[in-house]
Amino acid sequence: MMDVLILAGGKGTRLAELTLETPKGLARIGDRPILWHIMQIFARQGHRRFILCVGYEGHQIGTWFEQNPEPGWEVIISNGGVEATKSERVQRALKHVRTDRFWLSYGDDLSDVDLARVDTMARATESVVTLTAVQPFSPFGVMNLDEDGRVRGFSEKSRMKEWINGGFMSVSTAIAERLHLGELEKEVFEALVAEGRLNACRHEGFWKAMNTHKEYLELNEMQRRGEQLWVLGLGESVSTVQGAERP
Repeated sequence: MMDVLILAGGKGTRLAELTLETPKGLARIGDRPILWHIMQIFARQGHRRFILCVGYEGHQIGTWFEQNPEPGWEVIISNGGVEATKSERVQRALKHVRTDRFWLSYGDDLSDVDLARVDTMARATESVVTLTAVQPFSPFGVMNLDEDGRVRGFSEKSRMKEWINGGFMSVSTAIAERLHLGELEKEVFEALVAEGRLNACRHEGFWKAMNTHKEYLELNEMQRRGEQLWVLGLGESVSTVQGAERP
C-alpha cells in the first residue's frame, strides 16, 4: 500500500456556477463528489490512506469527509492556502507521507488505470516520477479533405496522436529535493527530464478529466447510465461495480 496525495486546491473556474461557493473537488458525479470517485480508484486497488492537498474552500472538503467516513479509509487534510502552487502543496503534504513512494493525483481525472503496472515501472526504472500517459479524445470531429479542398467525409471524435500527462503518478519522496525549483509540471519535471528520472507508463484504457461544465455533464450522464468506466478494466463488470458496498 502507498499513501495517496490528491491535489484538490484549485478554484475550478471553468465549472462556472458549480464552484462559486464550493471547491471543485466537491462537484458531484451522481450523489458523490468527484474526489470520492478518484479515491475509490485507489481504494479498490489497496491504497486507502489519503492526503488531500486543499486550498480554495478547503474546509468544506474536510467537513464532507468527516460527515461521510468510509470504512478502512484514513483521510488527512493538508491546507496549503488558496494561492499555493502545486509544488508548495506537495511540499507541505510530504510531512504526512509514511511510504517511500506515494501516489500523486490531480483532483479532476478519472481512469481505469492499473496502478500496480505504473508503480512496477517506477520501481524498475528507479524514477523519481512515473506518470500515466494518456491519449485523450479530440473535442472536435475531423473533416477528410482532398488536395483541392473537397470534403470527402467526416470522422467522429478520435483519440489524439499525442500523449499527455493523465496524472496517477508514482512519486519517490526524493522529489522533496527538487520542489524548490518551481512549479511541478514545469521546472520540477523539466529538471527530472534532464536527470533522466521522469518516466511515463502508457495507458490506453479509459481516462477523462472534468475541467469544464460540458465534461461534468458527460460524466454525470455516464453515471446515470451505469457506465462507470473509471472503475472497470481490471476484471470487473458493470454488475460487480453496481453491487459494491458503496456504488
